[in-house]
Amino acid sequence: MAEATKKKLVRVKPYTRTEELPELGEGVNLPDGYTPAYFRKRKTLAVLRAVDCTHYIVFDTSSGKSMQVASTKEASQTMSAIRRGEKTFA
Repeated sequence: MAEATKKKLVRVKPYTRTEELPELGEGVNLPDGYTPAYFRKRKTLAVLRAVDCTHYIVFDTSSGKSMQVASTKEASQTMSAIRRGEKTFA
């Protein structure tokens, strides 16, 4: 009897911790008082941390639109909802 082979699951992180954003859309600038924390390359979304570390914003690097969130967990949930089409930037 052939022994069953076990497939190794390789997890891929959808978010990359960063201190600089690779690209911003034409005419888009980072908001004052924020620094990049995480970047989601496939959706051109980034999480920016307030310099005073009180909150975060989900930032669209192609349009410059943003949405304030309280934590990185909420930022992750918001980015997933945007990806699924459940949320949009106002």
